[in-house]
Amino acid sequence: MDKTINLDFRFRKNNKETVNFSEIFFQDLRKCLSRFKVIVSQSESKASNPDNFIFIFLSAKDLEDLEFTKEILTFADSSNSILINIDPLKGIEKVFPLHKFKIIRFWDEIKETGEVRLFRRNASENNAFYWERITDISIEIDERYSLTKEVKKGKVFLAQTDNAQSADRDNLMRDLLELDYEVLPDRLFSYDFNECTEQIKQQLKGCKLIIHPIPLVYSKYFSDRQISLIEHQCVLSAQFAANKQHDLKRIIWIPSDFDITDEENQIFVEKIQRDQDQTNNTMVLKVTLEDLKKIYRRILSGEDLHTGDNNLPDVYIVADNDDETVGEKLMGPNPSKGLNIGNNFKGITFNQHLKYLANSEIVVINYTADNEPWFTMKVNDIFKSKALNTSKPFKRLILVKENKDLNTCAFENRFSEVHVGALKDVKLNLAVKNN
Repeated sequence: MDKTINLDFRFRKNNKETVNFSEIFFQDLRKCLSRFKVIVSQSESKASNPDNFIFIFLSAKDLEDLEFTKEILTFADSSNSILINIDPLKGIEKVFPLHKFKIIRFWDEIKETGEVRLFRRNASENNAFYWERITDISIEIDERYSLTKEVKKGKVFLAQTDNAQSADRDNLMRDLLELDYEVLPDRLFSYDFNECTEQIKQQLKGCKLIIHPIPLVYSKYFSDRQISLIEHQCVLSAQFAANKQHDLKRIIWIPSDFDITDEENQIFVEKIQRDQDQTNNTMVLKVTLEDLKKIYRRILSGEDLHTGDNNLPDVYIVADNDDETVGEKLMGPNPSKGLNIGNNFKGITFNQHLKYLANSEIVVINYTADNEPWFTMKVNDIFKSKALNTSKPFKRLILVKENKDLNTCAFENRFSEVHVGALKDVKLNLAVKNN
């Protein structure tokens, strides 16, 4: 039997762009909902019916109309309303509490360039994104009015990130929803530091998995604090996880195609990996989006991820770039037999990194570009790994730096060998394991 629901649309009537968008939106949403056996009608009344599903259409131009913004503020915090944001709203936190609404954006930023893409029907390459959003909304409405309510398997905290990473977060959220998990937060966090802190703490309660996507750039979120929202969420979730050691898993995710050059972000990521409070029960992964899904699916299914310990490397290469051929360059055309080569990419966690260091007989640091904080951290990791119970003595510690101008003087006495040049041109004779 078909379900019938009423939709209440709110938009600024003298904004032609918003009016046109809302008309097309209604046609397409009705078409999509018909597949779920849901019939929709648009309310003609100016007075809101509490049983209606309310859509608020908002563009940057609409914020100039104080009467309109006052009207839509009456729907703040409503569980029955969704704010449809059709273009970027920047710098509005002081004039409009965007975080009080559930928002679905019909635009995003391309992470590599910062270019804005508007999601519109029949807009060539962005058409698919438009229909993706329409489908998301249809599924939510269908579930909300379903006679049989599905019981969720649990809660997952998928941290808020920046605009340039919103497409990845949306992708992950859809996947988790399909797995029957409730995904939080479903609204933006407040720009007020103290209010935001309480919101995060409330959202973390009851979660069995926490995922923190790390963006390319470290950006300040609070006008009166020198901290990003990304870091603030990490700090609070680490405190929460400290009391949930056996009931909670935590993932810090850096997309594998990210080359983080922003200095503040580099420091932040390194701090996560080395802070004792941050690393407990936490995996720091640099993997693709699809590999991340495979990993958290295994976690949610209760599968043990501690595999591969029987295949630890004899030679471990710690490089400052994502060159997947680094092992081949080191071994050359005649690889040494019986040596297992590992490197610090392929999505290993920081704890795995330390384990690789602890179990390797030969460690090679390949330093190609000036980045003293990175180099200092990696040298310190070598000696930190010796505190592990499984550690073996090193037979060789090798530094290969791309050129003589890279400043490594303070640490060169810690290495048994220092070579200058490209890794592929350095002859290390790794077969000699006992010198």
